[in-house]
Amino acid sequence: MDSCDLFPEIFPKTSSPSHPPLSPPVTHPPLKKSFAQALHGVCDIPVSQLPPVIIKGDRLSITIPEEEYKDGLLDCKNNLHGRIIWPKGSTPLTVLALKNKLSRVWSDIKSWGVQSIGKGYFEFSFSSGEDLRKVRAHGSLNLNPGTLKLFAWSNDFNPAAQHNSSA
Repeated sequence: MDSCDLFPEIFPKTSSPSHPPLSPPVTHPPLKKSFAQALHGVCDIPVSQLPPVIIKGDRLSITIPEEEYKDGLLDCKNNLHGRIIWPKGSTPLTVLALKNKLSRVWSDIKSWGVQSIGKGYFEFSFSSGEDLRKVRAHGSLNLNPGTLKLFAWSNDFNPAAQHNSSA
């Protein structure tokens, strides 16, 4: 008994006694989403609220109002920069692995974050000035392997402009 016998209203019998075999369903590899597609719906900000884009040569330029720039700088008052100096042949840590390792050392720090800013440099943000002072009191940290050197945050720090050397 086949599907035509069981469900005649869905599969009416045809005049041919045999049915061609069904081909397997066609599967397509999943399409990669663009960055914009991945963020779609996460934070819907009307385009009218965004600053106008100005094209300067081959680059885009966005003017940030001075008051918002100052507010952004104020948000960074509890930030530090840091660099990990790795011994030759060691594999650098991912940001998540670094966060996990430092969470054990900074267990008394309430809330903090870290992000890579390139060339082995990181930016650390803390929820309070007190937490920042506690971390600064630790000084350099042995990450075994590697050493984390922390230094004051500055608004004009550019990792690409740093010439790293170790002696």
